[in-house]
Order: sequence, then structure tokens, then C-alpha cells
Amino acid sequence: MRKVLLFLTIIFMTTALSSCGDANISQDDGCSRVVHLSLDDVELFGDLIRNQQDYDSLFRHPLMAFLKDLHQEYGLRITLYTYERFHDNHRNSIRIEDMPLKFSEDFLKSSDWLRIGFHSPQAEFDSLVSVEKYKNAYDNVNSAIAQFADSTMIASTLRLHYFFAPDSLLNPLKGIRTLLCTDRNVAQSYNLTPEEGRTVAGGKEIIKNNISFRRTDLRIDDNIHIISALNDLRREGADTLVIFAHEWKILLNERKYNSGSDAGKIKMQIWERINRSLFEETVKWLHEAGYEFSFLE
Repeated sequence: MRKVLLFLTIIFMTTALSSCGDANISQDDGCSRVVHLSLDDVELFGDLIRNQQDYDSLFRHPLMAFLKDLHQEYGLRITLYTYERFHDNHRNSIRIEDMPLKFSEDFLKSSDWLRIGFHSPQAEFDSLVSVEKYKNAYDNVNSAIAQFADSTMIASTLRLHYFFAPDSLLNPLKGIRTLLCTDRNVAQSYNLTPEEGRTVAGGKEIIKNNISFRRTDLRIDDNIHIISALNDLRREGADTLVIFAHEWKILLNERKYNSGSDAGKIKMQIWERINRSLFEETVKWLHEAGYEFSFLE
């Protein structure tokens, strides 16, 4: 089965990378460019809580090891958007406030290239969540980050779950400087009016109630043409990019891929490898094209 998986992955990656276009773009043109890169739906912290005995270092975790390698190789700076509560088979949920302090020093060592931000109270989307529950979840995530890492690592640039937050949920939240809007032109983001949403979708930043709203330009997930898309944005003169992926696309989450068959599992593992390679190729392209990784703070 492993040989089949490796063979199919090679075929997929050869096809994907050959269709991506030319990534060799000179960065010596005197322009200043920045990129905000992030991961949504991050359940890393739930794993660190549940299986803390398995990790003597934060960087023993496969996600953090992967990201650290990209930081050291290409200067990656990244934001992880996470939840207050994580699903657990043995209890209803575990909370981010349960994060052990044993990784604090490792987080501090990463404070120059890592930010952590609120995404949602939980993975399951709830459009009817109460204002009190939502605000408490937001405050609890930020308090936990300050406890197990450092308050300087709390992200002020956020992408909220499903780009959802009407005024009733958004107004009580303190410390948000920027909200990253949808990459889907047909969808609405946060408390923006349809006209404001179209303005942001057209690539223009707007400021509303002292919060900056920016378009998300690209998602890496399953996008075998990501380098071609980056080249197009580069040719259009984009000097600030917002790009993201989902954690469960580059690090398998069995709850999201309960295939129930060997064929389904092989497909799942192939796409995990493809998406991880696409993520790395994106980071490499951005570095070589002269984009500075930024938290947009």
C-alpha cells in the first residue's frame, strides 16, 4: 500500500508542479512587497493538550516541525487561527486554557515568526451563538495564549470562522486591527454591507469602525495551479498578498476524513502530501519573489 501511495503521489506532484508556471521571478526591481500567510482551523493545541506526554518539545509535533523548517529555510512568518474548545472522544471537549506550560520556552523562541489568533469558539459553525459565549471564547483564547506562550503573540489580524461576525458579535471584541475577508467573490464578510464587500473583493482595503478589512487573495488547499495564480497576481502588481490554507489539508485529521475504505484512505494521504508540497512551494515562491512575510500589524 505504501508503494502505491508513493507512486500515485509522485504522479500527482509531477502533474501539479509542471502546470504551475514559472516561479523564477527576479526580486531586484526595487518594489516593496509583503504577504500575510496563515492556517485556519488549527487543532494543534488540542493535540498538544491530549498527548502532551508524547512531545518533549513543541517542535516534535509534525506541524510545528514543518513550519519551523520553512521559517529557517525561507523566513516564514505565520499566523495560526484556532478554537477555544476542541473535540475529544473521551469528553465533550477540551479547552485551550488546558494547554500545558511545558512548551512556553519553545513558543517564546518562535515569537518573531509566529502569531496565534482566535478563529471560533469551536470547529462546528453556529450562526446562532450568543454574544456572551462568543466574547467569552475570544477572551479565553487570548488569555490562554498569554499564559502558555506570550501576550505579544496574540494576533490582531484575524480571519474568523466562515468570515462570520455581525455587529452584535464583532463590537464587543477588543484588540482587532484587521479582518481578513473572503476569497470568494459571491460571499459576504463580517459586518460589511454588500457594497463594502464588493469594494474589498475588488482588492481595495477599507476601514470601518477602526478595523481594516482586506481581501484574502488565495487559498492553497487543493490548488495545483497556485504558482500560476501567484504569477498572475505578481504581474498585476500586487504588493500586499493574503494567502491561507487549512491545517487539516496539510496534516490529516481523521475526523474530517472518515473514508471507511482503503481507497479513500489512499486518496486522503495523497492529497495530504500534495497540499503540504503546495504549501512549501508557495512559501518558496514568495521568498524568491521578494515578498516579506508580515503579520499586517
